[in-house]
Amino acid sequence: SRRHSLHRAIIRAAQGISEGLASTSTELSLIACSSGSSNKRCFGCLMASRHQSWRSSGGSGGFSPSVQDASRRNVRSRRVFGREDAAGSQNYRSACGYSSKRSWRDGGDDPAGDSPPTATNIAPGQGSASVMVTVRSLAGDILLGPEEIMRSSRVVSLKERMRKALPGHGVRILLDTQELADSDSLDHCSTHTSTVDLTAVLRKTYQVVAWGEGRYGGVAGPEVQDGILQLFSSSGAFAAIKDGGAVVAWGHPAYGGDVGYAARQLTGGVISICRGQNAFVALKEDGSAVPWGNAKLGGRAGNAVAKSLSRGIKTVESSGEAFAALTEAGSVITWGQDVSGGDSSSVLQQLSNGVTALYSTRGAFAALKGDGSAIAWGNRNCGGDFSLVSSQLSGGVQQMFANTTAFVALKQGGMLVAWGNQSCGGYLGSLSDQLSSNVLTVYNSAAAFAAVKSDGEIVTWGRPGEQSMAAEHLALGGRAIKTNGQAIAMVSADGAVVTQAELSSAATNQLASGVVALASTQAAFAALKDDGSVVTWGRGEASNQSQVVAAQLEGGILEVHGTQSAFAALKDVSQGRKGV
Repeated sequence: SRRHSLHRAIIRAAQGISEGLASTSTELSLIACSSGSSNKRCFGCLMASRHQSWRSSGGSGGFSPSVQDASRRNVRSRRVFGREDAAGSQNYRSACGYSSKRSWRDGGDDPAGDSPPTATNIAPGQGSASVMVTVRSLAGDILLGPEEIMRSSRVVSLKERMRKALPGHGVRILLDTQELADSDSLDHCSTHTSTVDLTAVLRKTYQVVAWGEGRYGGVAGPEVQDGILQLFSSSGAFAAIKDGGAVVAWGHPAYGGDVGYAARQLTGGVISICRGQNAFVALKEDGSAVPWGNAKLGGRAGNAVAKSLSRGIKTVESSGEAFAALTEAGSVITWGQDVSGGDSSSVLQQLSNGVTALYSTRGAFAALKGDGSAIAWGNRNCGGDFSLVSSQLSGGVQQMFANTTAFVALKQGGMLVAWGNQSCGGYLGSLSDQLSSNVLTVYNSAAAFAAVKSDGEIVTWGRPGEQSMAAEHLALGGRAIKTNGQAIAMVSADGAVVTQAELSSAATNQLASGVVALASTQAAFAALKDDGSVVTWGRGEASNQSQVVAAQLEGGILEVHGTQSAFAALKDVSQGRKGV
């Protein structure tokens, strides 16, 4: 049959190519297309054009560019016959992009550049399995080496050695001005040399000390024993930013103690965290914002909001159960519990541009715009309804203040405008005239405000008693105030704690001076002193378990944070520089 005839002709043609027979073209002509024209899909035409190219090059040249692709597709077929002569094999490999074995075995040129490493073509130091490494500080001091280290070693191993030798320091490694990734090998740094000089940028890092009820963050894992940059708390969990920008969280999952689905986005690049009652939002250096925690209370954003949060975020504010993000373009994105400000549809147009700052109470948000106007949304009992003062907020607003349920706006000329929970400072009443001018600034407690006027007068309003006293205390130069839901503790200008809570004689002496900050749970307080020590008092596990970590709280503490029944402190564990 014709099929069998074609098959026999193909076999004879293929054998003719390898043997250099002059009759090959005749054989190939038998299987050419009946049309007489070259057909790229016809095997006969393909073989004929290939042989013609081979003959035109004197039987030893490579295939012409027009058929090189076809040659690549038929590498397997050519090798099946196994009869290429040495010259044909060399040129065939070159034409198909393979390195020519003959070139480096027989001393010829290697146009493909794939010569095996020999003594004549190895870069200096490249043949050695190790490299001489020196790591210096920015000041030029030698921190490591010179030391011979395997080329296969990763940069992360250098960082680990330096962190162990320099407790309380994060390390970034630079080659010239380029920062190296943890996964980079030393071979990547020293491709053409036997030595490598690196620069280490040291950054102060800290350890976390936690105590109290374990399910609310009183027990921290080994991942926070070093390398921590910042510490944050919700009502039932803690979150920390590590050196490199990764996030670690612990405590109750319903309060953000488990990063969950957001884990992949929190492995690096985080520069700050906004805390809510039941969730957190991480702000990253690329301008994205990543929430986690209780999904209904701001811990997860819908698809449309999540897309908007992927870039251009400037800052994030929380009302406790909702979040608002201010973009670089001046617009605002909200999500979370609708009643707490997660739904901003009532002021959507006003929030589309021109916003310069965000403020919040425990249930509502307020926005200050570039034209001096201010707007609010959220729970009407927490300042979300500003309809009674909207005309006064249409311009001239310079700054705003908030406590848990009310807002105050400071206008040009020192005039104050208040709205929100009237019993907590959201209504000025008879003080309107007194506060219509010359106000310099405002201080607040949880449920009251205190205004300082240019003549030194202090005017307080809101909930009477301890709350008003606390606001006035800050206006008079007090360092801090804190409530645990049952009592208030205040730190005076000279560092003494003033509280109606019951104190032991030992605690009374310790809290008589030197206190710089306060933290609280629902039943206990913790005071940070200027010598880096911490004093706790009150009830519950957060107070009782402080004895377990008492030795760690004797010094080096920089910050203390509290959840509803646990404390966590940021501790400086640096011991000075040791040998690496």
